Amino acid sequence: MKCVKALGLLPAFIIVGLMRALYPWVKIRVGEIWAFRLGHLVGNTECYLCERDAGMHKMHIDFFYSRGPSAHPLIEKKYRAQLHTLPAWLGRLVVIVNRLFEHSGRFEIGPQQVDRDINNLWEKHGPHLSFTDAEEREGKRLLKSLGIPDGAKWACLIVRDSEYLKQNHRDGDYSYHDYRDSDISNYVAACRSLIHHGYYVIRMGKVAAKRLPIRNRWVIDYPFHRRESAFGQLYLGAKCEFCFGASTGFMAIPQVFLRPTAVVNFAPLEYISTWCRGIVIWKHHMKDGKRMTLKEIFESGAGQYLSAKQFQEANIRLVENNPQEIHDAVMELESGVSDEVQVDFWSRFPFTLYPVNQKPLHGRPRVRVGRKFLEGYQ
Repeated sequence: MKCVKALGLLPAFIIVGLMRALYPWVKIRVGEIWAFRLGHLVGNTECYLCERDAGMHKMHIDFFYSRGPSAHPLIEKKYRAQLHTLPAWLGRLVVIVNRLFEHSGRFEIGPQQVDRDINNLWEKHGPHLSFTDAEEREGKRLLKSLGIPDGAKWACLIVRDSEYLKQNHRDGDYSYHDYRDSDISNYVAACRSLIHHGYYVIRMGKVAAKRLPIRNRWVIDYPFHRRESAFGQLYLGAKCEFCFGASTGFMAIPQVFLRPTAVVNFAPLEYISTWCRGIVIWKHHMKDGKRMTLKEIFESGAGQYLSAKQFQEANIRLVENNPQEIHDAVMELESGVSDEVQVDFWSRFPFTLYPVNQKPLHGRPRVRVGRKFLEGYQ
């Protein structure tokens, strides 16, 4: 058995040796495709490819590997076709062996800030996902099977709950993310108004804990539909008029295709996806029976909390946006998002660094805070 393990490590030691020997002349790096979570699969990979197109990695030859079950094999396949790739076992071993030696960081690669487009490159160089002619025909057949006629417009709805992680990542405890969940029933009012304005509404997601509580032929509850598929998730998200709902993995698809989004129930506040065009409103932060002001949220550090435990220990209760707040944000997006910068809000927003690596969390703000929602904080 020890001999087998040694033989498995041998190619990794050879590759690492070559990487280091060639470093003065050829800079070779290895990185991971975070394929196990949809948001990171799309966001991280898109950031890297846009950075590459912008010339930010031109001095390097980069190889990528992925590990674990893929959250979306079709998207991963499309991205891998644009990258130099290694088998998962080899790529992982190369990283492990490389870290046995000093200066290991110079031989590993990732986007500048994970899935955050801090250089505002998506709008200049993306998207790196596209559809073949055969896939376009498949998409037309999908729309027909859903009862959506040619030329009709639709909005995608995505609401985060814990069911996906329970079914697909049973070996881990992801309850620390529960503060991001929200109730699907609070989105019904927005759905009804969109129907009135001539939109089909497609509730997205591979799995969901609860059905969307509205019965109307203009509403498709896709996680429970017999035609639900990985291709459909990609095609419907890429081609929608806009998307609304919670900040979760699926939202990355319309965002990289530069579709406007209305992101509601957002938390933590300082991690807003500022580079994405659209509307954002956040969960109310309640402490000692009162709603915290923006200044109190920022000064308390709650704007960067990344686990439910941190909010609990700070005695802060997050309260979901009510149906009217969600409705107002969605209809503001539907009426057209102004490019006017909300100077007063952004002048108070703390453009802090990511505590893990001390890199910026934001580029140039493109997103707008919901007008009526922001008035409540002023």
